[in-house]
Amino acid sequence: MKKTILIAASSALLVISSCTKSSEGNKSVIKQENGYSEDLSKDTLTVAGETDNTHSQEYTERYVGEDGTSALVTFKNTDKEKNISIRSNNKTISAPQKEATEKVRTYGDFDITIVAKNDSITITQEDNVIVLKKARGQ
Repeated sequence: MKKTILIAASSALLVISSCTKSSEGNKSVIKQENGYSEDLSKDTLTVAGETDNTHSQEYTERYVGEDGTSALVTFKNTDKEKNISIRSNNKTISAPQKEATEKVRTYGDFDITIVAKNDSITITQEDNVIVLKKARGQ
């Protein structure tokens, strides 16, 4: 009887002590600030179509406006179409590519024109012009 109680008490103590959480956390997780890692330059996703041999490449970069607001810009390139998507303040602007040269890509839809050059993007809608520059570390 004493052995059974001793075994039950020691196993209960072992279970309780092994289930305590560590306050140090997981050290192998990449530290991120504002949801972006400094080590990763951009998110890239490449998908190969299983049925029709098409390839799709999509990558997202962070850009900053002149007033300091942040925007996530996603470039999507498939065999059939090329698009840009700009998300800021829970609003998204999407436009297909109209023309492209070696250094300048122009996107547009309805009254919105988006010009992407090297590390800057210019959005024009009627008389409004918004200039975005690639965030530091990108």
